[in-house]
Amino acid sequence: MKYTAEHFHLHYIPQYRLLIKSDFLEDTMVIVDEKQEVVALYSYPSEFPDPAALKLLGLPFADVSISLPLESFMLVPSEVYSQRQVQQYHDFQDGKGVVQEYALPMEGITALYQYDHLLFKRWTAIFPQAKLFADFQIIFALVEQHVLNTASVLGVHVKNKKVEMYVFQGKELQLYHDFDVDTADDLHYFILNVRSTLGITGLFDKVLLSGVAATDPFAHAVRSYANELVFLQGNSALYAEDAAVQTKIESLHIIAEFPSCVS
Repeated sequence: MKYTAEHFHLHYIPQYRLLIKSDFLEDTMVIVDEKQEVVALYSYPSEFPDPAALKLLGLPFADVSISLPLESFMLVPSEVYSQRQVQQYHDFQDGKGVVQEYALPMEGITALYQYDHLLFKRWTAIFPQAKLFADFQIIFALVEQHVLNTASVLGVHVKNKKVEMYVFQGKELQLYHDFDVDTADDLHYFILNVRSTLGITGLFDKVLLSGVAATDPFAHAVRSYANELVFLQGNSALYAEDAAVQTKIESLHIIAEFPSCVS
């Protein structure tokens, strides 16, 4: 997809925000003005960058946020985690990059993770000043309002051919795991497997869905597992004048929440 609004102007570049969602299959660049309107959007296969998008990457954006996939991910109870022992945790990580840590106070856990090494090097070479983040940081910040007074919550975050799935019982996180998913049938299989593993027989009170638009087959697939389907998003509601772009950005609200959700 390639979109540029008529009122997009290069001399406003220092005032625009550049949001980038990068993974192994597709890169998406979203340029947002001060009113949260999408004034440009480029989405293209990661291995075949769009020439027009490459030109934009050379412009002097002052505010750049980039969502990167992870090479490794581990959750450790905060009460037993110590920074002095980080090397021990590093030995269990598969990646080559620096182990990052991120505290999740409500859940009482600390996340240890590594960005994909090649994508990290690529994007930091282009934008050394960029703010990098992983989607789980946004997700955990946004789910808090949904789990406080809810018995059971299933979360599904779609990232192309992967799905990050998480389950809360009350405020207790019982599972956070990613799965390789191609079709809605794959998604059904893994949800049923998670239910069986956790001994859940009835419906969830809520399913929190992100990463796809309401018209996506995955949205239809998860509706049967809960009393209520909620599309996870915060206060940074992007919008576009073009209808097709508006549909596209329904799947990108997670990346718009940085920096409001991540400290």
